[in-house]
Amino acid sequence: MRQDKPAILIVGTYHFGGSPDMIQTDTGNVLAENKQKEVLEVVEKLEKFKPTKVAVEADKARDEALNANFKEYKNRKFELTANEIHQLGFRISDRLNHETIYAVDWMGDAGNRSINEVLEWAKMHQSELYELIMESYIPKIAPNIKELSILEALKEINNKERILTEHEMYLTIAQIGAATEYVGIDWMRWWYQRNLIIYHNLLKLTENKSERILLLIGGAHVHLVSQFLTESSQIQVLNIDDYL
Repeated sequence: MRQDKPAILIVGTYHFGGSPDMIQTDTGNVLAENKQKEVLEVVEKLEKFKPTKVAVEADKARDEALNANFKEYKNRKFELTANEIHQLGFRISDRLNHETIYAVDWMGDAGNRSINEVLEWAKMHQSELYELIMESYIPKIAPNIKELSILEALKEINNKERILTEHEMYLTIAQIGAATEYVGIDWMRWWYQRNLIIYHNLLKLTENKSERILLLIGGAHVHLVSQFLTESSQIQVLNIDDYL
C-alpha cells in the first residue's frame, strides 16, 4: 500500500536494565533465558512493521559510538546488554539488514532544576501537590507489571489511558511554584525542549514518503512526541495496537 506521508510507529518502552528515572518499571532480568524468548517475541512482532529506519532513545551526540557498537554486533563481536536499545533496536535493525541505527534523543543542560529538586521543593512548600503526584499519579502510571511478560508489559506501557494520565501528571508538575517562582516549569521547559528535539531529529530521518520509522522510546515521551508529529501534518503516526 502506498503512503501519502512518511509513517512512524512509536513504541513506548520501559528501561530493561533500570535507570535513574522517576518512574521505575521492573519485569525481571531481561537476560534470563525465559525473558530472552519474550524479547524475541516482541522483536518478531515489530519486525513485521518493516521499518526502513530504527530510531532509539540515545543521545544524538553519541550516534557515532552507538553505531560502532551496532556494527560490532552485526559482526557478532558485541555482547548485548540488558538495555532495550540493544535488546530490541539492535536486533530488529540487524534482522532487517540495516547498516545504521539512529540516535534521536537529547540530554543537554538547560540550566534548570532537576525533577528531584522540583519534587523536593513541592514536598516542603506544596505538600498537597506533592502528595497528589506521589500517591495518586505515580501508582497509576507505574503499575506493578513484574509478573507480566515483556510483550504484556509493553502493552501496558502503551495503553492510551495510562499515557494520558502520565501527561496529566506532568501538567500537575507545571503547577509547582509560588508567586513568580515557577519551580515546576523550570524543569518542564527542559522536558518540552527534549521532546521537541526528538521530534526535530525524527523529521530529519524522513527523506521520502515511503519512509517507515520505528521509534523505540521511554513511555513518558509518547504523548508529546506523538502530538508534535501529528500536529506537524507531515507524518502519519501509526497505531501501536496494530503491531503489539
